[in-house]
Amino acid sequence: MSEHAKLSPSGADRWKHCPGSVPLSRDIPDPPSSSFADEGTMMHAVAAGVLSGDTEITRIGDEVFEAIVFYVNYVRSRVEIGCVLHIETRVKLNDDVWGTTDAAVWNPHTETLEIIDLKGGKGVAVDVNNTLQLPIYGVAALKTFGYQAKQVICTIVQPRCPHPDGPVRSITLDVSDLLEFNADLEDAIALVREAERANDLEPYLHPSEKACRWCKAAAICPALKAKATAMAKKVFTPQLPYNLISLAETLEQLPLIEAWIKNVREFAYQEAERGIDIPNHKLVEKIARRKWRDEGLVEDVFGGHALDLYEKKLISPAALEKLLPKEERGKLDELTVKESSGHALVHESDKRPAVKVDAATAFANL
Repeated sequence: MSEHAKLSPSGADRWKHCPGSVPLSRDIPDPPSSSFADEGTMMHAVAAGVLSGDTEITRIGDEVFEAIVFYVNYVRSRVEIGCVLHIETRVKLNDDVWGTTDAAVWNPHTETLEIIDLKGGKGVAVDVNNTLQLPIYGVAALKTFGYQAKQVICTIVQPRCPHPDGPVRSITLDVSDLLEFNADLEDAIALVREAERANDLEPYLHPSEKACRWCKAAAICPALKAKATAMAKKVFTPQLPYNLISLAETLEQLPLIEAWIKNVREFAYQEAERGIDIPNHKLVEKIARRKWRDEGLVEDVFGGHALDLYEKKLISPAALEKLLPKEERGKLDELTVKESSGHALVHESDKRPAVKVDAATAFANL
């Protein structure tokens, strides 16, 4: 079994609603990991270690570790005498659909299986009533563990992101509801397999904000491009007659088009970083920003003038420069260094010189 499922539960909102996205994105490499993804991986690993008794948390006061403690305490609160706790366990629906549950608690007294999912992010609140991931985990867990459950509780624990329903949100599904859900899911899986055999993907591509948001193929999707092009032709001005319903529909589609533009830019940038020569465009160094060489030396030279009074940390060189008399600003030169934070893909008309991606970097990005 490969490291990643072809039809992962976390990607179900994409492949269930847009089966053509699976074959379209087959040969596109995964984007590089981000600091947010790395943080999430760390949080899940630490939480699993604490629940299994292999890890202790000592960094109290750090919001990340406080979130982990919150999640761990919730899971422990659900484990009564006689219950079974499954930690980071792979559950499988079939060879294409499988994943790893963060925690699953079987309660034989109530004949209830609870799937508990830790969401470490603080940018987007996940609605437990509007995600396919947990019901799929529920169906796969019942099949994997073999429990004769009457109900499955799907729970999201997201301590760092405000939500009207609080940091813990649950939905209870009867097994009969899950059986109906599974039948619908099997139809969606059949459509994906049909799309993989098709010579023409157009009938299987269904752009939507939910499906396209995390799709690797969004930047090259012909259906999404056609939708964006059609919308770009619409012009709304007070001088031209227009339909209010059409205006409202266009407004509702803007997030999808904005996401497509973002995906195209990111895809093109990643291709350039892989050494692909994109016509009329080039990679350049981002504008270098000043940073402190040695923060300790800064405090020695400028003392409290360099500290943020509220956060009690060093301010940036640019911020400090504004506070200094002109005759003292020269001191910053010895205490700072200019560093670029990476590359940017720009049009060839940009005056900055192009950078060449070395072979080692290009292969690392493949």
